[in-house]
Amino acid sequence: MIEEMETLLKHWAEQCRSNGMGGGMGSPMATIMEWGGCAPRGTPGPRIILGAGAGPDGVAQEVTAGLSEIERQGKRGEALARLAVVRYASDPTPSWLMQMHLAGFSSTARQTYYDQVQALHLRLLQALTRRAEDRKQLAVRRAGQTQSVLKVASKLRRAN
Repeated sequence: MIEEMETLLKHWAEQCRSNGMGGGMGSPMATIMEWGGCAPRGTPGPRIILGAGAGPDGVAQEVTAGLSEIERQGKRGEALARLAVVRYASDPTPSWLMQMHLAGFSSTARQTYYDQVQALHLRLLQALTRRAEDRKQLAVRRAGQTQSVLKVASKLRRAN
């Protein structure tokens, strides 16, 4: 097991349990129903109360995207993504044997379970690294300002 990935997945599960999988604030109709009309205006303090329906934080959203990427990698990827949900997001956490069964693995060997967790951690680490590299390629720092690759490419094309 990769300890950093273990910590990251536990954080992801906690965020999903406490804030839900999706984000966003309530609808205008829900506000009308809650307040019995328009919500009062001029309330001091911040307007958006994070943690109350705002969804998981950015780190948890990246982990969700990484798990979705793993899930699209065939049957083994689907099983590993299910293992992540069963292992980290279930409360209470099932036994390792039940986790194997729920994730769709046929083996009942404990070492196989730990091998699958290791494979999950490695694939997630690769997916998150790839996402971070893709994000770096979309933004190039020059003189303290962020420029998109397309903007830099268009400048290079004009110079030629």
